[in-house]
Amino acid sequence: MSTFKIKKNLLKMRHYSLKFFLKNYSNKYLILRLKGGLCNKLYCLFSACDIALKQNAFIVEPDFGWTNRILFSDIYDIEYFNEVMSKYNNGKTLMIAKDKIVKNKFLKFFSLKLIDNDIDLWNYSEKELKIERKSGVISSESTKLKVIEALRLKPEYENIVEEYVSNRVEIAIQIRTESDWTKHAKFLQVSDKEESVFVNLDKVMNMLQALSKSKSLFFTSGENHHEIKSYLEKLNYNSNYFFDPKLEYEINAAINFEICCRASAFIGNSRSSYSSLISLKRAFLLDNDESFIYNYGNEIHRRIDKGLQTVAYESISKKTIVS
Repeated sequence: MSTFKIKKNLLKMRHYSLKFFLKNYSNKYLILRLKGGLCNKLYCLFSACDIALKQNAFIVEPDFGWTNRILFSDIYDIEYFNEVMSKYNNGKTLMIAKDKIVKNKFLKFFSLKLIDNDIDLWNYSEKELKIERKSGVISSESTKLKVIEALRLKPEYENIVEEYVSNRVEIAIQIRTESDWTKHAKFLQVSDKEESVFVNLDKVMNMLQALSKSKSLFFTSGENHHEIKSYLEKLNYNSNYFFDPKLEYEINAAINFEICCRASAFIGNSRSSYSSLISLKRAFLLDNDESFIYNYGNEIHRRIDKGLQTVAYESISKKTIVS
């Protein structure tokens, strides 16, 4: 029998034993599969950390990346993450660096300490969010708040953020006109006629000019940075953005995320998990509740939900408290 077939059979045996005999995750090392873009992956990570903390388990450093596969530690400071999370984990390390646990690929097939997580992490997160959205309350003990506290960029990326915010970013805005968002908006049905999922750049800027006389603006977008900047220049805006094509897409997204978090005011789309998570971090960790949306009616509204609600009207009318 070939080595490949042996490995394949061992994998099947291991998967069977884990599925039917080892439902308890205690003292196991959970192998994660995160899905979606950066912030969707982070919501999945919140779920994985919650499961691990409740079941006395560990998590194997997960993969990130949109165009290329990278690791959590290629974006974030894993040592700082574990330092913060150890406060909630009886002093123990929560995330094990992948290069430390899978040095020999054959060990993965023999070690029953390594286990594939079979819980749907996105659904796990959505169930918690559904309860929070209905009640308007986020527990101060929520694992996602602990993880947000523990997420710090690698030093070289943190330096980029500091360079951008050193002169004070007055207004940061997420412009959601990317091709994937355009497609998403066509399929996402909303019942409120005042709410829009897709808002074109002309309309966004008309609303912004009605709200503020400031002509200084930082914008973040997944595509068309040069075109957006040129458009803003025609409106006499002194605009700025960050995108380094040499960096993986989600590293760029994480750097932009932090710049937006530290702006004096942030404007986004309530239907975007990226906008919502920025608003949550600003309100919870940075004590800045000056976050707004542009996808309801014909004006920009201040959020009072701390980034919890996705429905536009609820994000500006249903107050969220952390208790």
